[in-house]
Formats: sequence, structure tokens, C-alpha cells
Amino acid sequence: MEIGLAEEYLLLALDDTSGRPLIGAPQLQFALAGAAVAELMLRGALDVSDGVDGGQKGRFRVTGRATPSDPLQREILVLLDGRKPKDAIRKIGQGSFARTLRETLQQGLAARGVLREEQVKVLGLFPSTTWKSHDPAPEAAVRERVLAALTGSADLDEATAALVSLLRATDLIRRLFPDQDRRELKRRAKEIADSEWAGAAVKRAIDELNAVMIAVMASTTAATTAGTT
Repeated sequence: MEIGLAEEYLLLALDDTSGRPLIGAPQLQFALAGAAVAELMLRGALDVSDGVDGGQKGRFRVTGRATPSDPLQREILVLLDGRKPKDAIRKIGQGSFARTLRETLQQGLAARGVLREEQVKVLGLFPSTTWKSHDPAPEAAVRERVLAALTGSADLDEATAALVSLLRATDLIRRLFPDQDRRELKRRAKEIADSEWAGAAVKRAIDELNAVMIAVMASTTAATTAGTT
């Protein structure tokens, strides 16, 4: 079963028992947007213009190669074309489009039997939807691959490096592997994120996406703290 990068991130970000995200909705939506962009770049459908290829330097450019069959991914390409990476992630990482992206990923995984949609009531009153694990094998495979990269027991590929970078930006690694040495995981995750695991344009764009997500998490935490004081 083929699982895309954004779907891999979503599986790791959902608590298997409760079916709820391990991080807040804004962070999750930005992370899924970042994963979707990274996936398109790694497939060669999107890159960052160098200014001599017909695009504006430093802005996303649709390459015309590896055009995805998925209509939502094609829509993402249209929305990203000509935008700076940091502006692009804000465009698709919040609002109605971000909710559509998350819902589409969840429904797609449910349709393939990986997740199970359940309707519950919060405090016995308010309806809510959870997405619990139905077939644990795909997520287990992703966890194994990420842990192998973090422990150095397997060669690092571009998709795994991108996933580790996204998990690091959203502070999920320590929660996914609580039995591992936290300090060593943090060191290795930073080493992977800082390494030249992809072409310069891809790496630069994903670094910018991660910076936006870190800023969003910081602002959300600050707002939550201020509201409780």
C-alpha cells in the first residue's frame, strides 16, 4: 500500500488510542501543508526558481513534470505557483483549504482501511469525530523507518529525512519514541534536518516551511499561556 508523505505524518500525529491529534489543530494543519509541499518537491512536480528558468527567483515554480493525478495535489500546485515558500505555507496551512486537506487525507486513509472514523460526543454533549487506527501495519512501518533513521541503523532517504524534519519542527519525536534516549534523538533529528539530504532548492524550501511551523507553534503557545494568566 502506497502512503504519501503527508499521510505518513498524519498517521504519526494521531494518537492510536483516542484517535485525536497529539498536537493542536493549527500546528497539525501547517505540518500537513508542509508535508504536502515537500512531497510535491521530492516528486519533481514543484521546485524553487533560480530566476533563469522562467520563474521569479526564490518563488515556487510548477515544473510540468510528475504532474499528480490527485485533484487536491493539482490544486495545491496552482496555489503555490509563483509564491514564496513562507507565503505558500500560510496560504494552504490555514483556513478552509487546510481543513479540506486534513479531511481529504483522513478520508483517504479510512477508505483504504488504515484509519477508522468514529463519531463521539465530548462531555456527552458536543459531537466530534475521531480517527483511530484500524490497520496498524502502515503506521508501524513508518515508525520503524523513522526510528531507524534516528538511531543510524538504516540508510537515510529523502522522504524519511523530510518526515524527520517535519516531526522535529512540530516537537513530536520525543512523544513518538518515549523509550528512547531523548537527548540522543534530539541530537540526531537536528543532524538530519541540518544535513544536505536533498537538493539545495528543496532543502531551502523545506527549511522555510519548518521555520513557519515553528513560529506558529511558538505564537500558539504564547497565546495559550497569556490566556491562562
